[in-house]
Amino acid sequence: MAASACWGGMLFGWDSGLIGGILQRPAFKRAFGLTDNAIAWANISGWIVSVLQAGCFFGAMSAALVSEKFGRRGALFIAAFFFHLGSLLQVTPLTGGQSPENGLIQLYVGRAIGGFGVGMVSVVVPTYISESSPKHIRGRLTGMYQLFIVIGIALSFWVNYGMLVQIGDEDTHNEKIWRIPFALQHLPGILLVVTMLWEKESPRWLGERGRWEDAKVVIARLSNKTTDHPDVVNEVDEIRADLEKNIRLSFGEQFRQATSSGKMFYRCSIPAIMMFWQQWTGVNSMNYYSPVIFGELGLTGNTAGLLGTGIYGIVKIVMTVLVLQLGMEQYGRKALLVWGGLGQALPMFYIAGYRHVRQGDPTIDGASYVAIVMIYLYVTFYSFGWSVAPWPAMSESVPNQLRSLTMSIGLMSNWLFNFTISKITPILLAQIGWGTYFLFGCTTLVASIWAVFFLPETGGYAIEDMHQLWNGNIVKQSLRDNRYLFKMYNNAAVGAIGHERDEENSGKAAAERQNSTEKGSDEHFEKVREG
Repeated sequence: MAASACWGGMLFGWDSGLIGGILQRPAFKRAFGLTDNAIAWANISGWIVSVLQAGCFFGAMSAALVSEKFGRRGALFIAAFFFHLGSLLQVTPLTGGQSPENGLIQLYVGRAIGGFGVGMVSVVVPTYISESSPKHIRGRLTGMYQLFIVIGIALSFWVNYGMLVQIGDEDTHNEKIWRIPFALQHLPGILLVVTMLWEKESPRWLGERGRWEDAKVVIARLSNKTTDHPDVVNEVDEIRADLEKNIRLSFGEQFRQATSSGKMFYRCSIPAIMMFWQQWTGVNSMNYYSPVIFGELGLTGNTAGLLGTGIYGIVKIVMTVLVLQLGMEQYGRKALLVWGGLGQALPMFYIAGYRHVRQGDPTIDGASYVAIVMIYLYVTFYSFGWSVAPWPAMSESVPNQLRSLTMSIGLMSNWLFNFTISKITPILLAQIGWGTYFLFGCTTLVASIWAVFFLPETGGYAIEDMHQLWNGNIVKQSLRDNRYLFKMYNNAAVGAIGHERDEENSGKAAAERQNSTEKGSDEHFEKVREG
């Protein structure tokens, strides 16, 4: 189920890795009559990259409305339509002739339309998976979205490398070197549509429409149990109880509830805050412009730059798989964000110092090789922290009845700052050079500090119990949860929570739950989470 939906993540990953290699090809520049002036080219390339993010912003904005009306699964099919339409326009622009700017306009329009589909997918996929997954592997499955993004990035890196090796830059009239990579991005879109044909709707969305028998069938299918199995019946009852407690709200009512108090507003802002920090770690500047960055650090020649970029993509895949398998459910979200962020910041500071001292000196020596290693170390820690951990953390933090609205706003934040980063990075690299890396190092450091003081640990709770984290003082809860920075929380907590729910259903734990809530204390649930 999760893998089928996560093909949507590859849509964005493929494009973000693809465009950096295409922009450097002389055949691409000639086809659209693009300038060789460094400052002007930085501006144009920034627009070619960032117009996709502009489309993504509006796709994320519409995702909540579309997914509420047509369902999570239906929204994915609608998003795939826009993606394929945009990809087709990117493959087929008319080039050369007297008006190459017409082809460039078609490229812009295609990237914006394709981006609309990608933006919608980015909201719907984490929501769909989190609503369909059992709590003990929910973080791992939701984090798969990021895994498919980095697989798409790596594959597109190697496609660009293959095009350069097989076709080369000598013939600037051979447009296959950029049209074929654009055409191949249809593949993950096709896989998304084909695999989702066999999947079912989110059980929570079905429950909101009163389709409880359908919801029971979906849960039974996903858990490989019969519809009358006690676990299936209990899960349906939990969803029903939560929906009865939180009646279905219009978007206006959701907005009013999200802003009903300072604490509720902050809780609903977690997705937007986390996406802001994720983008300002600077990772997408590396994805989009990595060939340029590797060239600045000493990997000269087009083939060497793309080879370095391809290896960069492989490192991201390997580390993301390791974190999902060994870290997400064992160490929780908070530890990954804090330690991953600190590990990201240090390589950026080294590269900033290296670029400042060298001032464009192309000499290759030990310090140059260390700088290249630092890029790989940077992506290792990004994969460890701000790559996968934000997706489950933000989908778990928000109230159930406000998830569509808050996730849409969170992903709008993602695409807004993705647009900002992709537009300013080539300009920053051209204007301030080393300061670009210093800036991203500082913002990543601040992101880690925020996670220490203002983010409770969300791992180990059922979604229906998540409100317990936010009853008391958020800073105190966040500081208490810092103990998970230095140790694993016991994954037996999953079984403990399940046992707790069985007791609650029989009335044995209701009084204890109520007392814990009235005192504004999370001690009861902390004991459960620790097993």
